[in-house]
Amino acid sequence: MLDFGKLNTGLSTNQTDPRKIFTTLKRDARFKRPLDEQADVLDEWYSRRTAKDLTIKMNTGGGKTVVGLLCLQSSLNENIKPAVYITPDNFLVEQVCKEAKALGVCTTVNEKDPDFIAGRSILVANVHKLFNGRSVFGVAEQKIPIGSIVIDDAHACLGVVYEQFCIQSTTGSPVYDGLLEIFEEELKSQSPSGLLDIKAHDPSIVMTVPYWAWQARQDDVVRLLHTNRNEDELKWNWPLLNECIPLCTCFFGGSRLEIVPRFIPIDRIPAFASAKRRIHMTATLADDTILVSHFKALSAEVGQPIRPKGGGDIGDRMILAPQEINPDYTPEDVRTLVSDIANERNVVVIVPSHKKATFWEGVASQTLNKDTIRNGVDRLKKEHVGLTVLINKYDGIDLPGTACELLVIDGLPEVYGLSERLEMQLLDGTKRQLVQQIQRIEQGMGRGVRSSDDHCVVLLLGGRLTQRLHQPEAEQTFSSATRAQIELGKSVASQIRGKSLEELRPILDLCLEQDDQWVNAGRNAVVNAPPIDGGHLDSNQVRLREAFDAVRIGRHDLATRKAQEAVNDTLEDKVQGYLKQQLAEYTNFSDPAKAQELQLSALSLNQRLLKPVAGVTYNKLSAPSAGQAGAASAFMEKFLEGNDLAIWINGLIDDLDWGEEGSKRFEAAMKDLGSFLGFGSERPEEQVGRGPDNLWALGDLKYLVIECKSGATSAAKISKSDTNQLSGSINWFHDKYDNTCSMTPIMVHPKTIFEHAASPHTDIRIMNGKSLQKLRSAIRAYSVSLATSGSFVDTGTVEKQLRQHKLLSSDIVPQYTVPQGSK
Repeated sequence: MLDFGKLNTGLSTNQTDPRKIFTTLKRDARFKRPLDEQADVLDEWYSRRTAKDLTIKMNTGGGKTVVGLLCLQSSLNENIKPAVYITPDNFLVEQVCKEAKALGVCTTVNEKDPDFIAGRSILVANVHKLFNGRSVFGVAEQKIPIGSIVIDDAHACLGVVYEQFCIQSTTGSPVYDGLLEIFEEELKSQSPSGLLDIKAHDPSIVMTVPYWAWQARQDDVVRLLHTNRNEDELKWNWPLLNECIPLCTCFFGGSRLEIVPRFIPIDRIPAFASAKRRIHMTATLADDTILVSHFKALSAEVGQPIRPKGGGDIGDRMILAPQEINPDYTPEDVRTLVSDIANERNVVVIVPSHKKATFWEGVASQTLNKDTIRNGVDRLKKEHVGLTVLINKYDGIDLPGTACELLVIDGLPEVYGLSERLEMQLLDGTKRQLVQQIQRIEQGMGRGVRSSDDHCVVLLLGGRLTQRLHQPEAEQTFSSATRAQIELGKSVASQIRGKSLEELRPILDLCLEQDDQWVNAGRNAVVNAPPIDGGHLDSNQVRLREAFDAVRIGRHDLATRKAQEAVNDTLEDKVQGYLKQQLAEYTNFSDPAKAQELQLSALSLNQRLLKPVAGVTYNKLSAPSAGQAGAASAFMEKFLEGNDLAIWINGLIDDLDWGEEGSKRFEAAMKDLGSFLGFGSERPEEQVGRGPDNLWALGDLKYLVIECKSGATSAAKISKSDTNQLSGSINWFHDKYDNTCSMTPIMVHPKTIFEHAASPHTDIRIMNGKSLQKLRSAIRAYSVSLATSGSFVDTGTVEKQLRQHKLLSSDIVPQYTVPQGSK
């Protein structure tokens, strides 16, 4: 017999080039050779493999799993062991193991497997196994070392990591009740009505414990948390955060609280922090900053991601926003079109919430949440199901071929963590917020195309979603190939603008039936998409990460310097104020007086931030000097054409709707509506922590004091606490404005009858369901008239249309409110 050991010497045993490793594997027949996209990525990774942090960006369906496995096998052959492949969930653990077996790579799911420790097989595990307070890899000490690690679907894993480094508690628990007792007065000083909302478990409220109070009461906080460290709420998270509680922020909202650090102290898992090679694999993560903030990746390396050459590894997508083609399309019209297509093909609709899912109930064959998604997706892959609704699932699932031929993204993705929700409110309308939202949208859009020969129509629905995507800077936020497909979709839209929905169906069929000319146009668009050099890193977030790490080792001087650099380098006022508050927080450790000065300065840039200890001076609101029509036409100067106005109004009307989750958006929309109609408009309660939700100055020293209760959808009557809030706002108005000013108090509430214990002011008027619908209809009709004629910046025309649609200052109360007790 031959000695095969001698024959193999110097060959496959120590082969480190992943493409050569591929040829030596005993693999399934379907793996003939690496795809071009895989070869591009493997070659570049191999040339840069010694870097600690590398990002691999491949479009969905480009064969990322094979690339990740080959990179790890190469590392093992180079004695960089053990090797770990991390996925977002167990469903994907199975998929990776299956793919590895077909490829001929040895894997295990048991971290105690001797072959894993010895570097003979790759451990495949979900992200929970590595990142939790009782990690088998060790917390604050290394139990199992890691040589090389792949984080697959990095954007999906990031959400899990965030949850692990976040202490959560619910009302009634010792932690929640204890912290509320400690900080009740501080919360009240920020907003008395906000504190009442917290005590009433209002799901829309989010309040922050001021950092100066949090730092001052650290002994009490740590004592309370330490006492309860073994309770279910804390036992998985406390070990990860117990060293950096002073650097955390505490949020109260609804009936829960969160304690979260600004950045993830990932070194609490030393095995990950000290791994020699960390490979972050992602499909469409446009913004790589989050890898620095969550995984503490080295910015110099992840800022230069590895990509295939060209964009040819993405399938054919026709991406259209129906309400951009014709703002008159109603959601019901589009639902009818979509459900007709679902009679013949599998259609998937991704919605952000359960409330949004109810809109599709009548036409959906199945509605899937995180618990039922696996079986539902299996059905889609095997047979014609019809219309499937996915609730808040924008990543982590594959829907190849006929599993999904039409994909609908209905509505802007929503965030559910309290800290994320508050950040969204603080940064509303900024580019930073836009980047986060578009990242989620692009993840969702990738579900229906899983390989280069796949195809899918993508429809983007909803007033707010269309409004966001219509912003000039939105397009640049997408990846290059997706941007090319969106451009192609806009070119299609321009040819059918204003056409009926019936005329849209044959256009969709061009993609659905893979018309030769359409396929050719789509391929050309992607192939000719400009190559992207480098990655997208927010340099300010990188600096703030450095500031956070500096504070942890007591270098407050370095922390404040880095935070100040971030503030100086920011142009948008809202974002600059937000960053200045972080600077004030770090300054407070060494100079509390200066921190309060910085906080006041931050507040002048972003009125939604924390109010300083000394409070805030309120400046009276006046009606615009140009008069209602003049101010209204001036507001509309930002719209370049009638279609821009129509799209913006659709987004506004979307927000002026009943529902618990959207009540802060409702208040913001009421402020915008006041300005749009030509009134002075502000949100005093948010601005200074006192007063009504909304205040409109109509002119002639007449005002509307508005309390919005759009979330009270399940209330039988108007409650005593809601009534007291409006009474408090009436008193506030009389305190701030003299007797030359008059006001009408308005309660926006689905009901018109007050409960027995309430004592309503006799002047209160109600904007109930019918009144709000009437107002929405009037606004839509008014804006359509102006958009159609294109004369929305002509003061004379605007005044005429305001009168025609009964939207003059004298019309608002009689037309759109009703007396107490009305039916």
